Amino acid sequence: MSKFWIVFRQEYAQVVKKKSFVVGLLLTPILMGAFIVLPALLAQMKSSSTERLAVIDQSGYGLGRSFAESLDQYKLDDDITPYYQTVRVYDIRPSDSAGFAAVSDTLRGEINDKSIKYFLVLRKDAQLHNDSLYMVTNADNITSLKRFERRLTELVSAIRLRESNVNLGVDSVLTLTKSVDLEIRDTKGESISFITKYFSAMIFVGIMFGMMMGYGQLVMRSVIEEKNSRVMEVLISSVTPFQLMLGKVLGLGAATLTQVAIWFAVGAMAFVFRGTLNIDPSVDRIVFNPAVIVFFVLFLISGYLLFSTLFALIGSIVNTEKEAQNFVAPLTILMVLPFMLGIVVIQDPNGLLATVVSFIPFTAPAMMVMRLVFVAPMLESYSIFSGIVAEATISLALVTLTTMIMIWVTGKIFRVGILMYGKRPTLPEIMKWIKY
Repeated sequence: MSKFWIVFRQEYAQVVKKKSFVVGLLLTPILMGAFIVLPALLAQMKSSSTERLAVIDQSGYGLGRSFAESLDQYKLDDDITPYYQTVRVYDIRPSDSAGFAAVSDTLRGEINDKSIKYFLVLRKDAQLHNDSLYMVTNADNITSLKRFERRLTELVSAIRLRESNVNLGVDSVLTLTKSVDLEIRDTKGESISFITKYFSAMIFVGIMFGMMMGYGQLVMRSVIEEKNSRVMEVLISSVTPFQLMLGKVLGLGAATLTQVAIWFAVGAMAFVFRGTLNIDPSVDRIVFNPAVIVFFVLFLISGYLLFSTLFALIGSIVNTEKEAQNFVAPLTILMVLPFMLGIVVIQDPNGLLATVVSFIPFTAPAMMVMRLVFVAPMLESYSIFSGIVAEATISLALVTLTTMIMIWVTGKIFRVGILMYGKRPTLPEIMKWIKY
């Protein structure tokens, strides 16, 4: 056992004493936050200059000019400069196909030359058929397109109401039929926005992915380097292959937990001083929720042990990192899968798909943490015998059991594979090693 601790301390020290550890300690949360939050912030950014557009109106109702006037309500940050400028409104008869084609071609050229950003086409019967109006642009600005849709909906609805001979004023009918903004509350009667839950889940899953992928590959590279340099032959003369493998896995795992412990210490300080930092209370309910924190740490540890053991197995049966990539790809897919299924799972965290993938050992760590982020904050009490906490406990037990089996299997392969050079072993040969 003393030899195991020598390997453990050596692997731990090699990581923690490097400057790259400190850099990763600081950059990882920053990059993860930027990776999750920045796209959303960029999507919500306002334009810094006026967006120019043109309108081709063949509706016969003057929709083009009404649309242009309705855009006057939008201003830039100075509340003076208009957000949109309608440079021209072309009133063209529906029968004038040549005139429409000429103007359309001219405006397409102006878009390509960046003279204008959009042009709106309102064909005949635009108030009756959605396919009779469309926008031409090379920039899919979600904010602007939603605004255009809203203004056109109001204008077209007003025309429809006038032509339907409703015995109420158009404005009155629009007021009575305005859309409802439905607020979502949980079973506690409180509300945590979907965006807050989604970003929190992605940050937790992103940390797990980074730790398992990054440090797992460190284990693999360490085994490959020592195997190729023949240092492995010297090492196993003093320590058993199983002690060597476990020492590498747990030593680098301890470095992982050191990083996480520092992040949690910073998070705890943020929690203590959250009043002065103006942190949203809804974030408290997720980030500092006991069930989320406890299971995140447990799944991080078990998930790391599971995948790093598999990486150690890969390192023992290959001779170069290039050969290893063929085996790393399936593991990478398993770790990326939560990001792919996430948008489905978080819309129904207690659904069949979410439940099934959270009990598969290789996807359970990330998927169960994602479910906990969405479900646990609404619980008033926790029981290991029912609900999401019970499911998380069972899932953790399955991951732990699978990890123990994989450590046993990897130990069998590792003790033979680390001394094999040259030709990569075949699957039948690997199966024989397990039986030795």
